[in-house]
Amino acid sequence: MLDDAKMEVLELAGQGYTCAQIVVLMGLRVMGRENPDLIRAMSGLAMGAACGSLCGALTGGLCLVGLHTGQGRPFERPVPGGRIPLGALVKWFVAEELGGRVEPTCRAIFESAGQSYDFESANPAAACGDLVSHVWAKALALVAEHGLDPSAGRVDDE
Repeated sequence: MLDDAKMEVLELAGQGYTCAQIVVLMGLRVMGRENPDLIRAMSGLAMGAACGSLCGALTGGLCLVGLHTGQGRPFERPVPGGRIPLGALVKWFVAEELGGRVEPTCRAIFESAGQSYDFESANPAAACGDLVSHVWAKALALVAEHGLDPSAGRVDDE
């Protein structure tokens, strides 16, 4: 049986979104926000930045954490220690999600699953649905562990 997060990943993948886009889009939904420009920008991370490099689910997760911890305006300060959950996400991804057996690249993940890496025809979010939903959940958990509310996001000081 599919859990709710995996169902949402597959639904969004069916709409054409890629791994990085889905992780951030789901994170924005938790906050009750929309940001089509940000989601478009996230497409640049698809399929390992179009060359099989760092996994889009992982880079999307890093961006989701950064959405909660990073600087977004002039003179706004990043959350103190905000880089800690970034490193924790990468370490978790390599050790737990990939079992330390595979490099955290899109190409290596596809090949380890017996699939061919083909940027033009592959739908990584559909192929890696569990991975995407796990990264999304872990990114939000790390944000919460850092004392931040994943449903609140950063409060604008306007």
